[in-house]
Amino acid sequence: MKMKGSKRASILKFVKITVVFFAGFILACVLFVLILIVNFSKAEMKERNQMQTRLLCEIDHQTLLKACRELSRRVSAGDLESGKYYIRMHPDRQASQFPRAIMDLAPNYVYIDENDSRRVMLEMRGGLDHFGVMAYAEGYTKPNHQYKYGDKELIPGLWYYDDGYIDNPEYDNSQYDKAIEELIQKA
Repeated sequence: MKMKGSKRASILKFVKITVVFFAGFILACVLFVLILIVNFSKAEMKERNQMQTRLLCEIDHQTLLKACRELSRRVSAGDLESGKYYIRMHPDRQASQFPRAIMDLAPNYVYIDENDSRRVMLEMRGGLDHFGVMAYAEGYTKPNHQYKYGDKELIPGLWYYDDGYIDNPEYDNSQYDKAIEELIQKA
């Protein structure tokens, strides 16, 4: 009888040790994944902030607008098709001929509106966090009265857009606009 109790205690001890070991292993795995996610998020935010700073503060907006208008003219002339041209990942062959101001900015893609609307969009970030610029040809007219050019006019014809204007519950548009303006002023 003592053997059975002793054997049972040994098995119970083994089960407890195994459960504790696996619980610790699972906890370590979860913590490791959380650390990876936090570090990835920090790296993503740093990259986003650098891209936003470059777009708003470091690039010559007049040169960028001129480059976008050149693309618009090329579409109107039939030298280039309207549509989406990837720049950063899986670059389109034709995009390598885009003006240097656009290529140096390295947007995710350039979108040139179809139907000769003469609007060019540079999407810096996509997915869950969109921002970039919209460039309009001289004399561009809104397709309808509800059309919004962008969120912030950088210079006449070049508008900044950012999901932060609509997706930030702690800000209203004027507060987010003030934060963007402060970023521009720091440069």
